[in-house]
Amino acid sequence: MGEIRPEELLIGYDMINHIKILGRYRHLIWDLAIKDIKVRYRTPVLGFLWAIFIPLIMVFIFKFVFSTILRSRVENYPFFIYLMTAIFPWTYFSTSVSTATESISNNRDLIKKTYFPRQIIPVSIVLANLINFIPALVVMLMILILFRMQFSVLIILLPVALLIQTIFTIGVALIVSSLQIVLRDVKYIVQLLLMAWLYFSPGFYSLTMVANFSERFLKIYSLNPFVGLFSLYRIALLKDYIETIPPAINIFTLSISAVVISIGVFLLGFLIFKRFESRFYDLI
Repeated sequence: MGEIRPEELLIGYDMINHIKILGRYRHLIWDLAIKDIKVRYRTPVLGFLWAIFIPLIMVFIFKFVFSTILRSRVENYPFFIYLMTAIFPWTYFSTSVSTATESISNNRDLIKKTYFPRQIIPVSIVLANLINFIPALVVMLMILILFRMQFSVLIILLPVALLIQTIFTIGVALIVSSLQIVLRDVKYIVQLLLMAWLYFSPGFYSLTMVANFSERFLKIYSLNPFVGLFSLYRIALLKDYIETIPPAINIFTLSISAVVISIGVFLLGFLIFKRFESRFYDLI
């Protein structure tokens, strides 16, 4: 395995070529994404509707556990709505990462038969789950309207939140899919990390609770990109959400941190994938 050259650590190194490659093979990425969706929902009776039902059922389960049994509360918004604005985006991320983990090994026949940029495979997995997420996002908006939740002009940030999350998700997908080839235990580690990650993100509780627990811990906690991502979704979807954020939290800094970390993980994903790509053919 060759050593990483110092220039490869520079942000943006060779990224223009990577983007160009994805652009040239955009039709293949799209075809693989559509194929993944068709295979996934070919057998189930409800088919594509599971993309909506799964996050919705998760919201009901978490509401029952945290609101009914544990008596968790959030100010200014129904707990169901507060949960939904986190669980729906989280389902898009967790499904993408867990599916992408074994995407290279699951496509061993395709890889050995023909040449194409291998990073296309995990990227197509993320695209497939993004396509699944769009109708779920529409349903979430409809539910918000049904609950008579008001929107502000900040709803224009919704595509921004989605774009940042997709960039971050692609980076993570590239990392786990390449590491899984050289270390077959990665898929189990990913499942454990995803479970823990959700509980260390403000999906079931407010940032105020974290700030009240410890402002020092809050600084470390804010490094979790989903702190900023969930906040961006809520700022876009829940009117006056910014006013509920404690003074100890600078929402601008939190959002910028999520953007920087997401881009950094995106770049790191391509770097790690490129480093291990030459070993795929022999190890799959």
